Amino acid sequence: MAVEAPPVPQASASVAPDRRPHPAAVPPRGDFVAWKVSIALLIAVGIAATGLHVLLRNQSWWFVVVLVVAVVLGAAALTRALSPHLLLPPVAGAFALLGVVTLLFAPVPAVLGVVPTFDTLDAFGTLFLEANDSIHRQAVPATPDQSIVFVLCIGIGAIALLCDIVAIALRLPALVGVPLVIILAVPAVTARNITDPFVFALAAAAYLFVLVAGTPHRQPGLAVGVAAASIVGALVLPLALPGIDGTIRNAQPGPSAGVNPVLSLGDDLRRSSERNVLEYATDSGEAHYLRLVTLERFTGKEWAPTETDLDTDNTVEDFGPVPGLSADVQREAESTVVEVGNLSSRWLPVPYPPRVITGLDRTWYWEPRGLSVESHESTARGQSYQVESLLIQPTPQQLLAAGTTVRPELEPYLDLPEDLPAVISDAALGVAESAGSNYEKALALQEYFRSETFRYSEDAPVEGEYDGTGMDVLATFLEVRAGYCIHFASAMAVMARSLDIPARVVVGFLPGKLSMRGGETSFSVTTHDLHSWPELYFEGVGWVQFEPTPGRGELGDYADVSVAGVPEPIPPDGSAPGATPVPTPASSPDGTPEAGTDDSGTGAPEASRQGTPWFGLIVIGTILLSLIPALVRAAQRWRLSARLASGDASAIDAWTDTLRTAVDLRLPVASTQTPREAAGRMGGGPALERLLHAVEAEGYAATTNIDSRELAGDLRSARTTLAAAAEPLTRAIATVYPPSLWRNIAHPLTTAQSAHDGASTRN
Repeated sequence: MAVEAPPVPQASASVAPDRRPHPAAVPPRGDFVAWKVSIALLIAVGIAATGLHVLLRNQSWWFVVVLVVAVVLGAAALTRALSPHLLLPPVAGAFALLGVVTLLFAPVPAVLGVVPTFDTLDAFGTLFLEANDSIHRQAVPATPDQSIVFVLCIGIGAIALLCDIVAIALRLPALVGVPLVIILAVPAVTARNITDPFVFALAAAAYLFVLVAGTPHRQPGLAVGVAAASIVGALVLPLALPGIDGTIRNAQPGPSAGVNPVLSLGDDLRRSSERNVLEYATDSGEAHYLRLVTLERFTGKEWAPTETDLDTDNTVEDFGPVPGLSADVQREAESTVVEVGNLSSRWLPVPYPPRVITGLDRTWYWEPRGLSVESHESTARGQSYQVESLLIQPTPQQLLAAGTTVRPELEPYLDLPEDLPAVISDAALGVAESAGSNYEKALALQEYFRSETFRYSEDAPVEGEYDGTGMDVLATFLEVRAGYCIHFASAMAVMARSLDIPARVVVGFLPGKLSMRGGETSFSVTTHDLHSWPELYFEGVGWVQFEPTPGRGELGDYADVSVAGVPEPIPPDGSAPGATPVPTPASSPDGTPEAGTDDSGTGAPEASRQGTPWFGLIVIGTILLSLIPALVRAAQRWRLSARLASGDASAIDAWTDTLRTAVDLRLPVASTQTPREAAGRMGGGPALERLLHAVEAEGYAATTNIDSRELAGDLRSARTTLAAAAEPLTRAIATVYPPSLWRNIAHPLTTAQSAHDGASTRN
């Protein structure tokens, strides 16, 4: 016996359109559970911040940052629960951010420890300056001092507040991915190959959690698909995109080059693009090394400048005496005009030793140990100045006469860690075993590194994973015998100290290339001229520069063993520790010269470099990941069109997709409305009217005669009509971040159709 399907209520055409406000205009309560989104945002921002662990030495900073984020999001959520006004929660979050940062970093000058005063703002300014100095001074991974943690709290707290505004106030949770990517991109644009793919994967999952938490309905299949695509993309993207160096950075508006004095020079030298840093001209027409800063402290893990406060009496109009220089050492006056381009450094590039500098903008001071010129309120960028300096020309006899004398005040320049690897000191003893004076020992060390047993390579440290300046790195370097300037400079300085010769490392620029400007001789210095070299101290002469890096720089007459009077070191015995020569790789397997070396294999730097614009690839990859919702929505439409063309889809399917398009375009439709009510909200049109008749006939009639191919055409026309009536910005958001993916569209007709099909089957 046939069982009839239960009657379905007829849709009434006389029902007036629902004039209730669209849910998007209502404060985010009820279905849109704001507190769940706040928790999801806290988790997402906290996970994204975890990615910075590759830049910092310990993780204590993370708990402080998460505390600040929790206070910001909590204040916004509490205010949202107490007030329906959409502007109050972001304002409360901003005040909470200011208050908690004040409490943590500058409570003394504040009222009750949380209300900032003008003195608090001055303290914040000092912290920003200290953070800038610390970032420039430290290498990766850096020690997260108070100033760096302060900047992290301000920056990530502001990003968390932005996420709250976007996800809850604007109800665009998909856009939260943009600020999260900003945090995740910091390691990639700071240092090379240090991003953590696992953090990317967790952040992708947290991003999906934000999307799910902000929607009243669930779509498990779609969520799984988007989750899989996002996590796979997050895992592949950091592996496919090498990091961009951190020490050449845009520290100020416009492209600029910044210099980290603690020797991230490997990344600097491996930059794919070469850019001019400065131009200079000298009265003598000779080229000179330009120094930035001297590094006196060797901690065993890195070289660093000695921490001292600048003496404001040490103005650049009058420098102090040259350390250790006696009156009988020959010298000549030199004048150098320097024009700096995009160099964001708080140290000024100057020839050594400077005596007077004129023409500088803002205040600059010199420090007495290395006569480096520094400013805490300006950078070298755009400076144009004239330096009066000395050309010091010690003779080999004067350097020999220094003997092995070391005055007590120079003992800090002999400091070495107690656990210094024996291979370093043994190699130094083996190389200098036949040398008598400190000068002869220095020449022996220099010639040892410039011999054929060592080669210049900017890539070998990366492949061998010994990029850096620590003593373990130096021990590996002495075994591998391939590296770049910092390896050679650091190794010679440490080995000199092990031989009781005061030594330090200098960071600066090579002399550059000769160029003609307006018919006059000048020299052009680029980012590829960044360099480091050792200086050794000799009684009566002072600090003397050496050049152990093969194929780079120039030798002074006193350090060139081919010059008459310069003692030629006695080659070390082949059995001496660290002195056994090794073959020098001069070519690649196909017989061509190895990149970064000249034909002799001794390591002339590459004349030109071609590299991939990694930052552009990161931006493109981020955009592609953010387009996943748009691709999923496009796939839905394509699949429906294919089903309609083959006759496998119904009018109800076409109508459901029309409702999704309306939701994407922010039209006030709801799943509880009848088709005719929804059509009235969507504005009508011939194609929409035909779809309406088809869906009513299919939903309420026992039999229909509907051509699904005509439905496909009407569906396309209806989409076009609805999109044309929307604002351009609304159309753009609907295309890139379609809200219908996160909001399930179900209509009573679907249930009616299922009941009708079931009844027909039973019949």
